[in-house]
Amino acid sequence: LDIKLDNLCRVIIDLSPDVLGLQEVESEKALKKLQDSLRRLGENFPYAVIAAKKPATVKCALLSKYPVIRSTEIPVPGGSRSLLRADLDVSGNRLIVFVNHWKSKNGPESRRIAYARALAAAADELPEKSDYILMGDFNSNYDEFLTIRDRPVLDDTRGVIGINHVLKTLSGDELVGEKELVKKAGQNFHYNLWLEVCKERRWSALFFGRPASPDAILLPAALYDGKGVSYLDNSFDKFDPGYVFDGHRLLRWQRTERGKGRHLGIGFSDHLPVYACFTEGPFDFRDNRAICSDKYEDVSIADLYNSKTGAVNLELKHCAVIYRHGDNAVIKQKNGRAVYVYKEGQALKEGCVYDITVSRLKCYYGNLEITGIESTEKTGEVKKPGRYYIGSPNIDLSARELENEVIGKYCGTYKKDGFYYGKGRQIRLYFKIKSLEPEPNTRICLKHVRIGYHKSPELVIEKPEQIKLIELNSADLLSDRGL
Repeated sequence: LDIKLDNLCRVIIDLSPDVLGLQEVESEKALKKLQDSLRRLGENFPYAVIAAKKPATVKCALLSKYPVIRSTEIPVPGGSRSLLRADLDVSGNRLIVFVNHWKSKNGPESRRIAYARALAAAADELPEKSDYILMGDFNSNYDEFLTIRDRPVLDDTRGVIGINHVLKTLSGDELVGEKELVKKAGQNFHYNLWLEVCKERRWSALFFGRPASPDAILLPAALYDGKGVSYLDNSFDKFDPGYVFDGHRLLRWQRTERGKGRHLGIGFSDHLPVYACFTEGPFDFRDNRAICSDKYEDVSIADLYNSKTGAVNLELKHCAVIYRHGDNAVIKQKNGRAVYVYKEGQALKEGCVYDITVSRLKCYYGNLEITGIESTEKTGEVKKPGRYYIGSPNIDLSARELENEVIGKYCGTYKKDGFYYGKGRQIRLYFKIKSLEPEPNTRICLKHVRIGYHKSPELVIEKPEQIKLIELNSADLLSDRGL
């Protein structure tokens, strides 16, 4: 239990929310333990409420740094657990938060419809233009009206979907967008914030091995009217730091006997948290990602590999540009790690050193990339470039800690299954320009090639000067040492 609390606290503290909706909380005692653990670690949530009337072991709860004016348990006809309503005092403004945990997809859609109707009824009872948020585990994709077709056994409601039709996130055949939400204020439509991130990021859990978006935040038009609490546009995302993954899979809390046996004291959750930011000021439509805080966190490039992806506020100091190709670059800190900058390297000049403010990270087929840069400031130049390249003759270039590094000079043999170098070492080659690929069993030298990762490690050859063929009678044929 102590390990589980520590792991949960690590995620919560790194996410640093002011209001936290929770699902699958066993009891008031368990919630108190989490609250106390967070307080000991310096993250204090003075207010805690839980829907505890039903004897379920998977209750909805809420922790808040804002005062809870009142809390109400919302029963669901035929449901095994209740929903939770918490009214918060946010600097004199009332903000109502509904925490949800709908029935899982072990049952048909009619079971989730019951939760949707109970929630919709509770929201409909609020005074007009009340500020409220619908959040939690809806066990429904943001586009469930489409994805349910993949599992027709779930459709016992003739295509009527709780999250889409009952909560009105759908208008006609289209999901409700922000501008349509505002135009139809008063008609009880809701905007699902998953629509703010690119499609490839629209998942927080794996359902039968497929990405799913059960965890969501839905907003009414009242949070766009410029009165009371307003949504900070384009601030929604999922929280997915590297440490909550085991390879490409979520590192859920581990138990023997396929989740029913002894606790192993390893892991976090089988769901990723989702978050959004709000303000007491007026609402503004934004075209770019919103930064929830003006404070930037000073980190090293090595820290990026355990950071969440998506929108970030990170400051990198003394980054040397050791590789450029088009608008892409590789930056590295002295005696530290390297990282790939994708299509954001326009202001970066090879051989120069910068302080860089990073606004977005992405994990593309397992490879970490900087995909958003807020600002750059040149602080110097690279005096000895060779120190930044990988050059040890027998090093394993496929080692995961060398992801995004740039090699010095390595000679070896190209075969169809990869590049052979050193003492029996091998790594895959990827040729961006197909004409650069040599015939199999050709001796080659590679120079200033970056180490990429696309499901597995590879050397990425993008420029003709990076590869040189070695004549069979060349003296280089006698050595595979690489330097």
